[in-house]
Amino acid sequence: MNVLVMAAGAVGGYFGSVIAEKHDVVLIARNEHLKAIQEKGLKVESKTSGNFISRATAVAQPEEGYVADVVLYCVKAYHNESACDVIAPAVGPETAVLTLQNGIGSGDFLSNRFGEERVLLGAAYIEASRGNPGITEEHGGGCRIALGNKLGISTPKTNMVSELLKSSNIDHEVSTDIMSALWKKLVFITALSGMTCLVRARFEQVLDNPQTHALAIKVMSETKAVADAEGINLPSDVVETTMADFMLHKSELVSSMHQDLLSGRPLEVNVINGAVSQMGRIHNISTPINDVITSCLSLPNTLAARSAE
Repeated sequence: MNVLVMAAGAVGGYFGSVIAEKHDVVLIARNEHLKAIQEKGLKVESKTSGNFISRATAVAQPEEGYVADVVLYCVKAYHNESACDVIAPAVGPETAVLTLQNGIGSGDFLSNRFGEERVLLGAAYIEASRGNPGITEEHGGGCRIALGNKLGISTPKTNMVSELLKSSNIDHEVSTDIMSALWKKLVFITALSGMTCLVRARFEQVLDNPQTHALAIKVMSETKAVADAEGINLPSDVVETTMADFMLHKSELVSSMHQDLLSGRPLEVNVINGAVSQMGRIHNISTPINDVITSCLSLPNTLAARSAE
């Protein structure tokens, strides 16, 4: 299959490179990262798959006439408008666009741009980061994708993407309730990303400190309460099981939003903790910890966005 990855960051770089072992993969990249990949190939340093040089091709934009069978949409939410402009020429009538973005709202955005019939919702469970230009690092703890459509039914596109992942030996599930999977990950990431950014510390340190450990539980409890109000079917013990998973893998957990904060880049806070706060207000549910995280991160997010202009 022809697979287009937007873009070659931590998630896209890893999954795209694994898929490139069996399929034709084009990675979208920019600047020094693109130059390094074009010169030496993308170097993948992975605890799960081992270290290897990706077979994928890297470009700034797809060649004229190129049409993808599958688009893995992994770009940061704040790049949505420009990213869609880049991939639009490669999205044909039969193309499946699988979004693996963090947070809530990506599916609606892409459906408005490309049509709901082309868009699949997905959640990527992976601990990865982009190292120096030309390097993607995967830190272990399992690599898995959940995917599906809003209707929860099997379609030619869900079958095609499932076959792609299966042939690439990527652990995945075609979900009949993908919104629950997305909100389950949101419970996870509001704590992981929100708390590491709020206190500017590694998540292992957050969990080992009793006060911040307690705050992480409150963040997840707020997210669960908003999910309940939205009619999302989450397990009643999702906060407890997520915390148990955190404690089991705390030394491996990496937040890309925390890395963006430390590097002075814009943040995805508005689609993560900010989304919980916004929907909490709609349902008259108190979300004080998510509110504080959103408010505190609004300043570095605004400053980073201005400097990027």
